[in-house]
Amino acid sequence: MHVIVKFFASFREIVGSREMRLEFKDGATVRTLLDSIYAKHPRLRTFEETTLLAVNREFADPTATIHDGDEIALMPPVSGGASMIAIQRKAIGVEAVVNSVRRHDAGAIVLFLGTVRKDPGVKALDYEVYEPMARKKMGEIAEVAKKKFGVLEVSIVHRLGRIPVGRPSVAIAMSAPHRREAFAACEWAMAELKKVVPIWKAEK
Repeated sequence: MHVIVKFFASFREIVGSREMRLEFKDGATVRTLLDSIYAKHPRLRTFEETTLLAVNREFADPTATIHDGDEIALMPPVSGGASMIAIQRKAIGVEAVVNSVRRHDAGAIVLFLGTVRKDPGVKALDYEVYEPMARKKMGEIAEVAKKKFGVLEVSIVHRLGRIPVGRPSVAIAMSAPHRREAFAACEWAMAELKKVVPIWKAEK
């Protein structure tokens, strides 16, 4: 079967084309299509967390099955800022986190990366999360940060599972009109995350 894939805004610039025609076997999914595109244009994968997907002009997720003649659209966030609240096992895409808080009215973007530190006998940390509550609390931290410090966009991404030394376990990004608010909000958000979000770590 053949499908048409359309690219918009910055994605069109990365790919170098407005659309492409691809061929897949019956039963392929949007995930199959994405993996094929990422193999040819790996830079697109860094935006995976914030990419908007549509099949035949309706929003879809990667599990959706595609059919002959379908039109699939890959789009960056419409507003330019699409805050991320995420808990995931895969590595944190730093560029995607930063891009998720970009706005034309933001004069400052601050990114904090919490990484696994090499202490005596420690080769990795294992993170356990009470995920539904953690997501809720992370979302609340983001909303309070906006009201308390006047920041524009907030993204918080935390990994779970085993993470080796030197790899990021948490990323917090803030955008604001000025740097002072962005720095203050980022520091506050990390302190709150450690206090109220149910995430535990164990040395390995």
